[in-house]
Amino acid sequence: MKIDIDINEDYQETTITIKSPEMTSEIIELMEKIKGTKNKSIIGNYNQKIYILNPEDILVFYSKEQKVFADTIDGTYEVKQKLYELEDELKLLSFVRISKFAIANINKIKDIEMFFNGSLVVNFINGKQETISRRYVQKVKEYIGIGGK
Repeated sequence: MKIDIDINEDYQETTITIKSPEMTSEIIELMEKIKGTKNKSIIGNYNQKIYILNPEDILVFYSKEQKVFADTIDGTYEVKQKLYELEDELKLLSFVRISKFAIANINKIKDIEMFFNGSLVVNFINGKQETISRRYVQKVKEYIGIGGK
């Protein structure tokens, strides 16, 4: 793939042109990523106050006792969306489902521990841990580019 960038102050707006002999899955994925980079924000509640959360600051979304929470470095906020809604909304950003109860921000993972029994535990930069369910291990490995089983 070849990338050309032409910066000129005479241009009125940013235009992206893709030239290809055929439509490929790579082009479709690129178009979805470009469209999906709009500034998304998540509304969080904490102590009777409403906060606007930047998805880049969120480490993990998780559900507990029929509620959904967002963990950040600054604290934990309750959010109104369901996990499946957040997963769909943030799929083009750095979020991946790691269990039935959690969606992780790959950019906020410190490391992933592999245990003898085959389970994987995600350690986030704030010290919080979440287990990757067996059902999602392959998906997580593919997302971070290590493939295999």
